[in-house]
Amino acid sequence: MPKLVSTLGKSPGGIAETLVSLTEGNYVTPFDPVPIKIEELIVVKTKEVEESFYVLKALLLCCSNFVNVKVINLPFDDVNSPSDFVQVRETIRKVLKAGDYLDFTGGRKAISSAAVLAAREAGAHLVSSIIPHEEYEIINKKFNAVKDRAMKIYKKEDCVSYVCDLISKDSRTIVFF
Repeated sequence: MPKLVSTLGKSPGGIAETLVSLTEGNYVTPFDPVPIKIEELIVVKTKEVEESFYVLKALLLCCSNFVNVKVINLPFDDVNSPSDFVQVRETIRKVLKAGDYLDFTGGRKAISSAAVLAAREAGAHLVSSIIPHEEYEIINKKFNAVKDRAMKIYKKEDCVSYVCDLISKDSRTIVFF
């Protein structure tokens, strides 16, 4: 079974949207979409998005029942040199294999770019999810309003329905390769 490797930015709903779209077969692709059983989710993150990571874990627990999540912690908040770029690419390349999926939607552009190169080297599929800009702004405000509460959700019985409002109903996931 393939895994999904995702770069995380400050909008954790994007990863949840991609995961749900892939597993439900609700994505745009050059071939006929089918539901994809994702074995595990590997989140690539920096310290700068620590809050987003905990909110993502709450989103997955409360809104999708997906809990097989691993993390790659990058030792910097952004790529500041060619060696940083290579480090990101090589780190992500080690966990990808042919047939896996890389969601490059979130995070810093240079980190996502290095991830895309790693995916192409590995033969992984490239995926991105988009939402209308107006909805992005609304969800971003909701994120700021609920993040403190969402970061305290560790069990299914702690879930509150408004956490799932951080996942767009109008997202569009595209599998490019």
